[in-house]
Amino acid sequence: MSMLEMEQLQTVKKFFRWYYFNNSEKIKAPESIESREFGYRDFNGNMIRHLSFKSDGEYRAFLVKNVPKSVYYSVAFYIDPTAPMESKGWIKADLAFDIDIKDVSEKIKENSFWICRKCHSFGKLPAPNACPNCGSEVEEVEWVCDECLNEVKDAALDLLYMLTENFGLSKKEISVYFSGNNGYHFYVYNEEMRKMGQQERMEIVDYITMNGFDSSAYSKNTPENGSMIKRKRVPVDPNVTVDIKRVFRAPDSLHDESGLAKKEVDSLESFDPLEKAVVLPEEPVEVLVHYMPSISFRGERFGPYKQEKVRVPAYLAVYAVLKGLAEFTETRSG
Repeated sequence: MSMLEMEQLQTVKKFFRWYYFNNSEKIKAPESIESREFGYRDFNGNMIRHLSFKSDGEYRAFLVKNVPKSVYYSVAFYIDPTAPMESKGWIKADLAFDIDIKDVSEKIKENSFWICRKCHSFGKLPAPNACPNCGSEVEEVEWVCDECLNEVKDAALDLLYMLTENFGLSKKEISVYFSGNNGYHFYVYNEEMRKMGQQERMEIVDYITMNGFDSSAYSKNTPENGSMIKRKRVPVDPNVTVDIKRVFRAPDSLHDESGLAKKEVDSLESFDPLEKAVVLPEEPVEVLVHYMPSISFRGERFGPYKQEKVRVPAYLAVYAVLKGLAEFTETRSG
């Protein structure tokens, strides 16, 4: 990591510290916190695992003190969360689902682009193997719009409908979160499902994704089978659901690729992530934007920008810097 990148990240860390310091009491800790494994990535890129906390207060104090770039906790409940993986003593695990925008929306593919981190050349996908201008590595950037965010929200609504109608779960047994970047996370707290192994979870994934479902094998004249054919496939990530020891991004924590918060959703139909998940300050900050398509936050449209210095709210400045599209023109001690 270059000195410039380190300085930029230290400024991002300053804003992350502001959030954790001012919001620690509101941050939701998981149920049975003492049985969960926690892990975090720091601003130097190190991943630290096998942590545990005895109380909500201890966890919140940790966030304020350490200011993680990202923080995770296990879907599993363990006898000893701090032990090595093979010795933790698995008890049960929340059933979790992850719906990512890239698996749902064609629009996100149209919006996405590549950018060179060195000379800041950019272009439409597919990305070249190296920057045609300077030969450096290029990175792909997913760029959200209202339309693609609505597409991924529709998929989340389909999954919620399937869990309640097809699996008979009550809404009280399900929590839905905006991931903090481009998708939605679901947790199912049903005790029978928590005890399921990997094979049973895979069968649920196959049902939801319609993996191996051949509609031609069913008669369209039969009402029951007709409803099977009509039901929508939801492209959940099978790796997340099947992994009974997975660590999942913690609720109310900041996402390391956006600076947005992982936020619980009360009503999916009316939820606007670029309103509700914005938790960093509105304080104007100057950034040099190399390239940024337009985007709407809190109902206000910003951009497009290309090789220009602009003063924008801190939440947008952090978003652009973490996406690799801008840099702070003045660094701040954090």
